Amino acid sequence: MEIVPSVMQECFIPLQYRFSPEAIKNCLQEVLSEGNINSHVSAPTDNDYMTKKQRDDIIKKHTEQFTTKYYESDRRWHSFLPDENSPRKKKPIAKRKWEDLADEIVAYYEAQEEDTKRKRITLRQFYPEWFTYKWQDTNNSNYMKHIDGEWNRFYADDPIVDRPVVELTALELKNWARNKIISCKMNKKQYYNMAVIIRQSLEYLVELGILPTNHYAEFKIKASLFTPTVPKDAEFEVFNEEEEHRLKELAQKEFTEHPNRIATLAVLINFSLGLRVGELVALKWKDLRDSYLYIRRMEQQQYEKLDNGKWKKHLDVVEHPKSDAGYRTLYVVSSAMELFNKVRDVNLQSGYSCDPEDYIFMYRKHRLTANSIDSHYERYCKELGIKKKGNHKAHKTTLTKIADNPNINLKDAMNWAGHRDVKTFINHYCFSRYSDEQKRQELEKTLNV
Repeated sequence: MEIVPSVMQECFIPLQYRFSPEAIKNCLQEVLSEGNINSHVSAPTDNDYMTKKQRDDIIKKHTEQFTTKYYESDRRWHSFLPDENSPRKKKPIAKRKWEDLADEIVAYYEAQEEDTKRKRITLRQFYPEWFTYKWQDTNNSNYMKHIDGEWNRFYADDPIVDRPVVELTALELKNWARNKIISCKMNKKQYYNMAVIIRQSLEYLVELGILPTNHYAEFKIKASLFTPTVPKDAEFEVFNEEEEHRLKELAQKEFTEHPNRIATLAVLINFSLGLRVGELVALKWKDLRDSYLYIRRMEQQQYEKLDNGKWKKHLDVVEHPKSDAGYRTLYVVSSAMELFNKVRDVNLQSGYSCDPEDYIFMYRKHRLTANSIDSHYERYCKELGIKKKGNHKAHKTTLTKIADNPNINLKDAMNWAGHRDVKTFINHYCFSRYSDEQKRQELEKTLNV
């Protein structure tokens, strides 16, 4: 088999023999034997995908298997590459320059090696690529931070992530999932949140052509395996009538004593609106028109993943609500309008503009944040001696009041809340606001014969 695998520039050939195939062959074989193959015209750097020696080893191995030589007839370098679809199991290649031929040969074997590596890829190796792909599907970095936390909690130390994914069978995956559910005492929601990583990673590998099928989609988990979810008591989820009344009195008292503390008015207003705290603090004056409030944006915690794997948090106001259902128009009752007018008066007295693009709730020249609102609730609850609740519980309280009204349609109540799923609304936003004593009195009225 004739082998001519080097570069003409690196050997001296007398002019009269410069284009002699025999001279080229002898010279290049001499260079090969001395280990001086130059398979690329430029010098390799530390950042090259593979070193010069690795490239030269590929060329040497290739030329031992396939004839590689220069033809004077067409003044081109010729060789072959493996091709399983060809009758001879190889296909010819030709280039004017040796460097170009060497590049094509090396590129072929690099691609083969990369393909082999990807077919042996593990979940640990693939996770960063899937994570980047997943992030393209959402603008919620808080959700991605949660996913990364799930990885560290459930996957990072699990042997399954170091197994080649091609070896994972449906039975093995099913047993793994069941063991996770049992050992971690997961309820249904916790399991599905945890399983997002492995389920969607395998699905993405199918899309990339690395896996023929996603075995995780081939089984179901019996509901009996999940830890039952204990319904939350209303006392932890909403303010009852007495608690709401006392908290409002406390907030009003603080505003009377400290009229520049706009957060107190925000607390009072939201018992009539039931906004998410991020929606509340992102309100602008242009959103309040003719006794109607237009919900169009929210404060959102944004996270940036640093090179060291940690997450850096910052706050942004984004020009969209939590979901499409979050775009809504709410009627502002007269008492809430009076409070908004008080906010405007305080802002103007404090030197803050109340133009359409200005935020409504300002303090010390800055927009109020969600944390500042929740800190007021925490302080009020502590002072009143009641269970700690924040704006989210006030949000639920208002929605419960609306749902309790028999003259308000359920769909209207859900639209007010910014929800479309009936089950979610009923299970998480409808609670009894009666105290134990009130419940006893109502039962006496209803059940006494």
